[in-house]
Amino acid sequence: MIEYQNGIHLKGTELWFDSKKKVGLSFISNANIDKFTPPEKILATPETIKFLEKKIKKPVVLACPYYRPFALGSLQVELVPSGTMLGASQIMVDKGNKTLLYSGNINLNRLPTTQPAHTNHCDVLVMKCPFGLPGYKFPSFDQSMEDLIKFINETLSSNLTPVLVVEPLGKAQDIIKALDVKGFELSLEKSIYKFTKVYEDLGIGFGEYGLLKPSETEGKVAIIPPSELESEDIKNILRKRAIMLTECSEDEQSRIKSQYKVDEVIALSNHAGYEELIEFVDGVEPEKVYLIDENATLFAETLKERGFEVISLEKPTQLNLL
Repeated sequence: MIEYQNGIHLKGTELWFDSKKKVGLSFISNANIDKFTPPEKILATPETIKFLEKKIKKPVVLACPYYRPFALGSLQVELVPSGTMLGASQIMVDKGNKTLLYSGNINLNRLPTTQPAHTNHCDVLVMKCPFGLPGYKFPSFDQSMEDLIKFINETLSSNLTPVLVVEPLGKAQDIIKALDVKGFELSLEKSIYKFTKVYEDLGIGFGEYGLLKPSETEGKVAIIPPSELESEDIKNILRKRAIMLTECSEDEQSRIKSQYKVDEVIALSNHAGYEELIEFVDGVEPEKVYLIDENATLFAETLKERGFEVISLEKPTQLNLL
């Protein structure tokens, strides 16, 4: 039996998955989880733990690299890549008579700083599907980079500063890695700069980059998180063009441009879109699928049409699973 309430709890054990409340032991799938409340004990990859170390000063830490199965009480547990960012993982739980895979968010495409999601058969799949609608058909990372490089070159040719607005942990480092080889001078907002240094500590190499100084942006590419768009530092870059890089459908781009007051929007995703989510479930071949978070109900209908037994967990509930 599992309990779904501010996270997934495997009943009869102390194990939770991405718990958003204080619990005894929680698997943490990645360092970008929302509403993080440190549990008493954390199970995660060494990379995820490194990113969260300032938030987890007291909990006991169980660091587990990919593909290293181990016993957790009566359970056999293994972490495998989920593909969304460095250290992001899925957890496979073997109870002897049934296997459960909690995938969290997944990405099937290769990114510059991580590997794609591992696909493995299980009896029960519990997964997130925030982009489980047909409109979420994302370009490949390389396609998004082609559009971004065109924007950067056009902006620099106009003697303006390109300002790239992107999530500071994960997407930003993939972009920095991809732009390294193109010879651009990169100036990073301080949070992105700090996270990039952590990536280097974890063995991911980058070319040269510097800390963003608004008075020294001529000829450089500035990379900032959305939270800094209205900051005085960015306002002081008078001659600029800003572009937002985020998961979005074509229909959402106008709204995003207006909301964030940027000049352009490019769809850039480190999460599976609609077709990739279907591909992942087909590859896992579970007996049952449990979907959580937004769009779960609508994506459940898609999977049911493909012959899967599916339950949407948009509302907290308890279910008999194992």
